[in-house]
Amino acid sequence: MARLPHCISLCWRTACVWLLVIVVGAGLAKGSDKPKEPIDSPQQPPLLRLLRESRTPHQAFATRFLQRKHLAILDADLESEGMIFFRRPGSVRYEILSPVRSLMTYDGKKVRCYAFSEGQWKLLNNPAATAIGQVLRQIGHWIQGDFEADRKMFDLTVVPAEDGGGCIHLTPRSEALAKYLQRVEIYVEKAPDYRVTRVLLRESDVDLTEMRFRQELRNPALPEGTFSSPEASGACQAIFPAESNCDPNNPEKPKS
Repeated sequence: MARLPHCISLCWRTACVWLLVIVVGAGLAKGSDKPKEPIDSPQQPPLLRLLRESRTPHQAFATRFLQRKHLAILDADLESEGMIFFRRPGSVRYEILSPVRSLMTYDGKKVRCYAFSEGQWKLLNNPAATAIGQVLRQIGHWIQGDFEADRKMFDLTVVPAEDGGGCIHLTPRSEALAKYLQRVEIYVEKAPDYRVTRVLLRESDVDLTEMRFRQELRNPALPEGTFSSPEASGACQAIFPAESNCDPNNPEKPKS
């Protein structure tokens, strides 16, 4: 396999953390008979229901993101910028736009990983593709407000905010899983519809990965090849409006 650029390797590191979450957590969940209240149950925090209800009418989402990786062994944080496209039931495009371009796509059947080098996209033979696909689907579930699978692996609590949003805490239910991940924090805002704006993976007291989502589009007109072709990159970027527009689903001219 070709040597991966450092920024792409960073994505693989994050994917490996989530592979441990998925595999270890799923294995432990099989032996658990602890009853769970359905997400839509009146006993569950209303934020979970409101988030899911706000996402249900939409079949596709697109959002830009900023990703920050903080590691104790490094003097400075590693930062990247990109975009995510998701279409039900599980097609995902995860593209890093800077500082080094890379791409991961999942069309519901196959994961493909690419690096942009010497002016062109190059397909990578990546043995971690299955893990990457699971990570992408997990992010897609969060974007659509689906936490049902997470409840098999985590204790789920909600910390409400005064503005109607809040933070969903996912804490590993087992000591084995907690060795790799202390907690996941999923921040939800009501602006005006409920949506996930930030995800924080606390791998240790110091190491963490943070993703901040912005410019979310609901039911956008998806360019051809969104979930299969690296050549769709330009068309995918073009669907996002200028940054001065805070809500791309309710376009208004910025005040002068």
